[in-house]
Amino acid sequence: MKKILVVVTAAMSLALVLPPTASAAEPLNFYIKGGVLTDQSFSFNPFLWTVGANLDFNIGSALMLSPECDIIVYKFNFKPLWLAPAVTLNFRAGGFYVGGGVGKFLVIGSGYDLSSDLLLKFNAGFKGNGLKLQAYVWTPLGDEAFEDFVVGAALGFGF
Repeated sequence: MKKILVVVTAAMSLALVLPPTASAAEPLNFYIKGGVLTDQSFSFNPFLWTVGANLDFNIGSALMLSPECDIIVYKFNFKPLWLAPAVTLNFRAGGFYVGGGVGKFLVIGSGYDLSSDLLLKFNAGFKGNGLKLQAYVWTPLGDEAFEDFVVGAALGFGF
C-alpha cells in the first residue's frame, strides 16, 4: 500500500509542475502514460502494468514518429527493472493512428543484465487534445512473428 501511495504522489507532483496540455496537432507532443500487459492467453496472470513516456514528432498531418520507453512492473516490485524502449512510425487520419516499429525488452539491476532480440511493435489508437489511447502488440522479429506475443493497452496524458 505504501508503494501505491508513493507512485500516486509522484505522478500528481509531476502533473503539477509540467506545463499545460498541448494540442495534438503541434509539431511535438509529450505524453506520460500508464497501462497493462498480458500474453496471448489474455489471462492477466501475472498482472503486469506499465508506466512510461513518449514523444510524438508530428510530420505533417499524416505521419507521426514516436520514440517511447515504458517500465514494466509486477506487484509494484522494481527489482529488477524491466524497460521496454521502442520507436514507431504511425500514419494518422484525424485523431486516429496506426503504425509499427521496433523495440526490445531490457532487464537491469539486482544482478541482472538481460536483453531481448529486436521485437516488432504494432499499435493503433486515438490521439486528442491532451489524451492518447493506445492498443499494441509486441512480437518477435522473423519467422516466429505472432507465434508468441504480448498485448497491451495504455492511456497517456499530454503536456
